[in-house]
Amino acid sequence: MAQEPVSKLRVNRIGSAGAAGGAAKWLVHTLSCLCWPFRRGVCCASASTLWAASSFGANATPDRSGQTRQACPLPHRRGLASKMAGRAATCSFETGSQEKQSLMRRQPAMRKVLLALMPCVFGSVYYFGWRSLAMIVFCCLWGFLLEWFFCRRRKEPVSEAVLVTAVLFALVMPPGVGWHVLAVGMGFAVIFSKEVFGGFGRNIFNPALAGRCFVYVCFPVALTGIWLPAAEGPMGALTQWTTATRADGSIVTTGATPMARLKSGNLTLDPDAEKTVYSAEIPFEIADYETIQVDKSTLFNALTLGRLSGTMGVTSVVLILIGGVYLYWTKTASRTTILSVIITYAALNQVLFWCGIKPVPGAWPAVLGGGFLFGAFFMATDPVSSPRTEPGRIFYGILIAAATMVIRNFSIFNGGLMFSILLGNMFAPIIDYGINAFKDRHKPKEVSA
Repeated sequence: MAQEPVSKLRVNRIGSAGAAGGAAKWLVHTLSCLCWPFRRGVCCASASTLWAASSFGANATPDRSGQTRQACPLPHRRGLASKMAGRAATCSFETGSQEKQSLMRRQPAMRKVLLALMPCVFGSVYYFGWRSLAMIVFCCLWGFLLEWFFCRRRKEPVSEAVLVTAVLFALVMPPGVGWHVLAVGMGFAVIFSKEVFGGFGRNIFNPALAGRCFVYVCFPVALTGIWLPAAEGPMGALTQWTTATRADGSIVTTGATPMARLKSGNLTLDPDAEKTVYSAEIPFEIADYETIQVDKSTLFNALTLGRLSGTMGVTSVVLILIGGVYLYWTKTASRTTILSVIITYAALNQVLFWCGIKPVPGAWPAVLGGGFLFGAFFMATDPVSSPRTEPGRIFYGILIAAATMVIRNFSIFNGGLMFSILLGNMFAPIIDYGINAFKDRHKPKEVSA
């Protein structure tokens, strides 16, 4: 998911105009000095956004597309003290393209991501009914409308990235969630996670995950306590609007997913566990006082094919891998980030499992369950909110994997990957800054003749 090139930078100095102008200048400058480590490449203070420069050096530097950006004339390389003594600046960015303004900005990388998401979109309809597709379309239309409202003020076309955000956001939602939850989540994802920072390419956090995190806190029951069964049979739910209702019209839901039951101990893979009831398949609903024992092959088949309750687009490992391998093969997503996240997470879970630490399930249930692979391929690899340096991406992946292992196994939250990626987004600019500072410090010094 590549960042749109930015080739022209216009810098306007803020003058002083009386006491009010001096106070505004001081406020903008103070926020710039406080925020500069947390966002690189942007130094903007306007009516809707305040940014600080951290990646513009004295010379122009190439962006992710290989084009160059003009240097921002702020003395940030002389340290934080000189920044606080310097003058604030408002920097507004313009794309160098002379193309005619259109309704949407063409972004080939985003189209590849959308193509990679199509198997998961199909899986959401196949397992949970056509309401899943309606949820995705609703998120796309609502997200497009919100971004268009902001882009028209900047006289810019809407980015195709908003469609990626909408599809990702919808796929990680429960299939029976209310429409108002989708509207609130997409509103937060587009407005407060993206547009307040200036639009596409300037956001700090992954917008889809930020929107989900917001509704996760605001609507905890809808996000964690109401799950629908996956459809059975060769036709799946292709003839159904939703799997929430049976043929007799009764409503069927459960309060926990199989992975949550595995964590709580109500579902176990240990054949020697006491007071267990063996089951040849994973039950849709398990009482709090029951302990069901299933074979490892049963759980593996359910996670692979996706016939189990969960968020509507991430239950099938096969469908996730079809799109994920495509991103990996075409280098649309960072291979370094993908491998560092998966390998570290699998290694940590397996080591703790060998040590007998409960409730760690081992490497393969942890990697295949809970939509972990979906997050590793599609969420953690967002180049806007992840490190740019290769060593930084390794540290970034290790941080996400370690935080996910701790949150998933030892906290009350089952979906630790969401919080972990947002945590990694927060540290991404600092990781890059540290890597670049280390490289500069160990560069061989030129000896003057």
